[in-house]
Amino acid sequence: MASEYHRGDMDVSEQEHTFSSFMGMSVWFGGFTAVVVLWLSLTFATGMGWMVATIISAIVGIVMGLALKMKAGWYATIVGLTIAAFVIGFIISLFS
Repeated sequence: MASEYHRGDMDVSEQEHTFSSFMGMSVWFGGFTAVVVLWLSLTFATGMGWMVATIISAIVGIVMGLALKMKAGWYATIVGLTIAAFVIGFIISLFS
């Protein structure tokens, strides 16, 4: 009976690429969500200043990227968001 088994010969390279992309995006957005929740928790729940919370979140984001072997887009996003947070924070502090 087992000898009658016919292994499939369908090309699954597209499905493998789709699954790999889906898993990569899941890791990316999961890490991004973790960094955002960390920043929000440090800023609002602990009473820590936004500047210190931004620096800590950026460091955690970079370490997370190294641990999860993220590509360059991850680091560009973390650094870009850190710079944007500092610029927006300083603009807001000028008007208050």
